[in-house]
Amino acid sequence: MWAYDLRFPSSWDHMHVHSTMCQARRVRVLTQPSFFGGADELRRAFTDRVGPDRAVRNERFIWDYWHIPRQYTYLRTVALNAIAPSLLGRFTEALQAWGLANLGTDRVTHPWLSYYVEGCHQALHSDVAQGMWSYVYSLTPWEDRAFTGGETLLASPLLLDYWSTFDPTRSTESGELVERIPALYDQLTVFDSRLPHGVAVVEGTRDPVKARVALHGWFHDPVPTMRGELDLEGTASVVEGLRAAGRRERERYGPILGTSTWRLHIEPDGSVSEVVAVVDNLVPGGPGAGDPTDVVEAERSLLADAVFERRDGPSELILPLEG
Repeated sequence: MWAYDLRFPSSWDHMHVHSTMCQARRVRVLTQPSFFGGADELRRAFTDRVGPDRAVRNERFIWDYWHIPRQYTYLRTVALNAIAPSLLGRFTEALQAWGLANLGTDRVTHPWLSYYVEGCHQALHSDVAQGMWSYVYSLTPWEDRAFTGGETLLASPLLLDYWSTFDPTRSTESGELVERIPALYDQLTVFDSRLPHGVAVVEGTRDPVKARVALHGWFHDPVPTMRGELDLEGTASVVEGLRAAGRRERERYGPILGTSTWRLHIEPDGSVSEVVAVVDNLVPGGPGAGDPTDVVEAERSLLADAVFERRDGPSELILPLEG
């Protein structure tokens, strides 16, 4: 049930995903509306732990008021403290299936469950050590909310590449420097953990039932994964050879940061019939860096020419390439 280890430039897009498979693009953030069929069950599990109740019940004494001055203020718990394992397992399986299709990884951390009332927020920060992609799943009745704030904040492309596009003839305001993503009910939001991000301060309610509520965590980096007639042990030399060749390609384009994740369809004769770019988060890493799009096209050509051993049936390889 559990898998536990779970573009900053203007070319980056904000992608809204409306199916289990997205077309590959370099993206800052993915949003999946109507993500989970059990959203109302999850919401009831939360309100059962915070709604008005004069009875003393152990299961209500689960919240950590996490306050780091000038950085974090909100209430949190490990989601398993509030949500039945069977229900949380269904949610995690949905995350894993979505992650495998759209990110090339099903390695997802156990979720936290958090809520934000008056004054709660997260100041801008990054989560580089926790996982490659951050996810936030909203259980907030957003259209009927009784507060302001609560949006997920992301540093904008303009802010992250400020001086290269600086115009001395015009001023800028927060709407151009920070992107605000509404926490719509039953929406999954996934973004590059390297991006400075936060949560806008909530103002207007002290009632937990009316709070900003979210399940959140991280997807870990993808790892080579083989399905079908071939296996990783038997193809280790080919896979590692491709990864080494990919690193050499990166070096040709100067400092490029990030990971590109590929899906290869391998025919029984060992040839590669299709190379699908699942997703990448490549960015120029400094002076002399080339265009990440050129890196992706070079990697595509490299992978298309790969040859594997013959087998009786087809196989599929998910292959991340890093610098």
